[in-house]
Amino acid sequence: MGRAEPILYLSNRDLEQLGLSLGEIVPILEEMFRRKGSGGTVQPPKIFFHRGGPRFYSSMVSCAPGLGYAGCKWQSGDPENPARGLSYIQGLFILSEDATGQPVAIMDAKWLTGNRTAAASAVAAKHLARRDARTIAILGCGLQGRKHLEALKAVLPSLVRCQAYDVVAEREAQFVHETHERWGVCVVGAGSAEGAVRGADIVITAGPIEDHRRATLMPEWLAPGSLTVTLDYDSYVTDAAIAAADLVLTDDRGQIEDARQREGKFAGLTRIDAELADLLTTGQGGRTLEKQRILVFNLGIALEDLATGVEILNRARKKQVGTLLPA
Repeated sequence: MGRAEPILYLSNRDLEQLGLSLGEIVPILEEMFRRKGSGGTVQPPKIFFHRGGPRFYSSMVSCAPGLGYAGCKWQSGDPENPARGLSYIQGLFILSEDATGQPVAIMDAKWLTGNRTAAASAVAAKHLARRDARTIAILGCGLQGRKHLEALKAVLPSLVRCQAYDVVAEREAQFVHETHERWGVCVVGAGSAEGAVRGADIVITAGPIEDHRRATLMPEWLAPGSLTVTLDYDSYVTDAAIAAADLVLTDDRGQIEDARQREGKFAGLTRIDAELADLLTTGQGGRTLEKQRILVFNLGIALEDLATGVEILNRARKKQVGTLLPA
């Protein structure tokens, strides 16, 4: 009989201490998408439900036998939490050894979600944005807005301008104050969603995932050749903008269909040209013309958590970071 090993607990502070940068997470996710594209992973659709308005709970599980691990993330989201001194996203990620099913680590989901989400968008931008992209629009000036500016600058050094907008004017102003020239990007407050999007080469929508859509992003705002990545499902992109896209991609078709059936989302989505896994393994869904407008629905998938979590565990063990809990 084998002996159960202690479980390593990693707090947000522990994860920060490991020094895993967004630029380093990007190739980790690229390799994960290649594994997904070759059929070497298991990932059921996430369990996701709202609790009135934009409050939600979700559970996400996956397994990558080639990595030797499986994982499960349980988290909640509430946009009212920052006013309470709490994070919008809260939760835990459990990492298990695939050979035995034994849990080996528990880590903070806020850090994990914040960083892998931005890195996944950077993967999309690295392979789909025009090489001369100079301007990024960020709609939603919270944690994801900051993370995305950092992540996309890491893969697209040509970015020199950010047009930011938030429905809360004070949050938009704070974002500009904190990020202006931080990564060599001139950050300006746009004052409106349209003002942020017009003229942008890359558009990131990073608002809360709404149970009832408040779609505002119109197709005429989107410049020829632009790339739009939505993190908030279809909450803020109109059906007209979806229909006007020359290419539509996602991180997981099954998750799109599950959200359509369970929550009534994506009613205006009539086609998906490729997954990011297809793009990285076969080139399907890649840009073929400079003027193509490309839309990517990055819903956030469990395999992103798993791949990042395995790298975190390896680094933590090497650096002896974290707290050992009894088996």
